[in-house]
Amino acid sequence: MLALRWIMGSILVFLGGGFACLVMVSNGFRRSLGASPVHVLFVALPMIGMALLLAALIAPTHRALLHVAAGAAVLLVGFAIWQLIAEAAVVMWWGLLYLAVWFAFYVQALKATPLSAG
Repeated sequence: MLALRWIMGSILVFLGGGFACLVMVSNGFRRSLGASPVHVLFVALPMIGMALLLAALIAPTHRALLHVAAGAAVLLVGFAIWQLIAEAAVVMWWGLLYLAVWFAFYVQALKATPLSAG
């Protein structure tokens, strides 16, 4: 399970950083063409969700953190499905696949953590 945590954490850090850099570059490009930048909530909320998922990967023994991160993951699933429907962003299938693996980790972490921990 430690290897899974490292792999998932590395993917999350890499994609989260890439997402933030892409938004900064694209906002500059959009402004140069006279368009409005992407709304801050569209950027901040997924980043907060990713930070919660990462925190749960770092500290899997804290049940409350796991449950809060699971709530964030459910919201991220909704966001990904919304983007699939509204924008036809097929890259969101990768996000859904990642979240499915994260939910598998969540179930295993809950099984491994006693109720009194965290």
